[in-house]
Amino acid sequence: MTRAASVELQQTLYGARVEKVLQPSKDEIFLLLHRESRHFRLQMNASPAAPRFGLTGEAPENPQTPPMFCMLLRKHLTGSKVTAVCQLGFERAIKITFETYDELGFFTERHIICEIMGRCSNIILCENAASSADNGEVALKILACARPVDFTTSRKRQLLPGMRYELPPSQEKLDPFQVTREEFLQVAANSTSSRKEMLTERFLGFSPLLSRELAYRADGKDDPAFADLFFELIRATVENRFAYTLVTTPGGDPIEFSCFEVTCYENAVKTLSFPTSGELTDSFFAERERIAREKSRGAETARLLSNLEKRISKKLKAQRSELKEAENGDNYRRDADLITANIYQLKRGDKTVTLTDYSDCREDGSYGLIAVTLDPMLTPSQNAQRLYKKYAKSKAAREHLAKQILAGEEELTYIRSVTDALNRINGQSDLDEIRAELTEAGYIRSSKQGDSNKKSGKAKSKKPASARPPKKYLTPTNGLTVLVGRNNTENDRLTFRTALKTDIWFHVKNVPGSHTILLTDGNTVTDKDIEEAATIAAINSSAAGEEKVAVDYTLIKNVKKPSGAKPGFVIYTTYKQIIVPAK
Repeated sequence: MTRAASVELQQTLYGARVEKVLQPSKDEIFLLLHRESRHFRLQMNASPAAPRFGLTGEAPENPQTPPMFCMLLRKHLTGSKVTAVCQLGFERAIKITFETYDELGFFTERHIICEIMGRCSNIILCENAASSADNGEVALKILACARPVDFTTSRKRQLLPGMRYELPPSQEKLDPFQVTREEFLQVAANSTSSRKEMLTERFLGFSPLLSRELAYRADGKDDPAFADLFFELIRATVENRFAYTLVTTPGGDPIEFSCFEVTCYENAVKTLSFPTSGELTDSFFAERERIAREKSRGAETARLLSNLEKRISKKLKAQRSELKEAENGDNYRRDADLITANIYQLKRGDKTVTLTDYSDCREDGSYGLIAVTLDPMLTPSQNAQRLYKKYAKSKAAREHLAKQILAGEEELTYIRSVTDALNRINGQSDLDEIRAELTEAGYIRSSKQGDSNKKSGKAKSKKPASARPPKKYLTPTNGLTVLVGRNNTENDRLTFRTALKTDIWFHVKNVPGSHTILLTDGNTVTDKDIEEAATIAAINSSAAGEEKVAVDYTLIKNVKKPSGAKPGFVIYTTYKQIIVPAK
């Protein structure tokens, strides 16, 4: 693949001049070039997760403050002309040579070497060294690296400014362009491994995918026929006969790519063809990065919901503890009454007194005694007033905390319902709707809302322009339509806008889940229809997978939404219940 890309870049970029050098991220460099009336973007990425190089249609961002490596590349390469693109040996390293002029105006050459080697990937700027290499070629001296490598990182190979550039250590494998037919047959005959393992272990340039493909084509054939296929592949490489192929899952997720046709997966995957290596790698990595972004956004949303649930639960625990303490407020009033009734017996400086509680009359005619703690710095009258104030405060606290706890429990129920919907998303659209719902509820801040806040002093949430239809099922027995909401916003829309009053509403009891509607068209439904619709509701809830789940159901006309309630929250009366499996 590196050889194919180098050939393509040599044909495309020869004579092109560098207009701009951009570095959007630490490990990524873009060269903007032009030749005659054509413009090109050359991307070099040395990140361990997605190392690559090639022409791309991606438009990079230009950071306001360029990194030092980018500024150095601009100094040496801006205005230079590409004179050669070649592969170094048969390694995953490509060298691009530029003609330029130094600070004194003398003609010189600069080289960029892009190494695509997993976590050891790098982008290196070099110049011609004063001395020649051992093989007679011009030696290269490193000017800068995107990722410097010193002795603490690697003892085998260092990449630092001022050092002489050397290729990675030899892998002690055979060069497929130098091996003879007799040598290949001898290696095949002496190998104790499978053919695909033998190719990967003994020959340079054979990835696991290419080895699997060649072994698949040679399946059932003898070693001479295997050798014919091997050397046909080498001839195709030498003659630049490449077939750029992308391998994806049936759903379109990228798996692998190759510069040759891939047939070893048969019908288990989909394959797409591309005219150039740049378009192939562009499509592969763009789609993979899109999927990674989706997963990242999903994980970010899940993390947000998890933190919200923990915070609300912690707050509720503290409020319940305060309410428990506030419930002792009647004791403050009792003690204050006792102090007032016995004030003639008390004096300033008392810390603890035992007073008779005349409201506590025993069977023997005696009265209960209560120890009351006083503040010695206050008079008895001031102590009584202090306790009356505590009583009044605890009474107000009980009312206030009861409202706060109720609101907190409703918010916790809502957050758990959003988490349940997030666990059942299917694609980016579902995730976007959930994030839009959280933005509408104020849990995610929108940049547009921020701008609106600054201009008008209040947030103006942006609602989706169009709503997707809910999930649709058909009952197995009679084929009745069952509609299921994907999230809380869609639940409200489905229950209060889409459904008719004669349709039947389902929801798992006391468990987060989707609103489920059985469309009746005004007709009478059977018990079997109710059971099948309830099963669909159970499957679309956080109780999915359980053996027995209680599902409430009622007519739509019995479902109400309280004023100011959060999305998805409803109350219902006159309902029935059915137990079904959520499988």
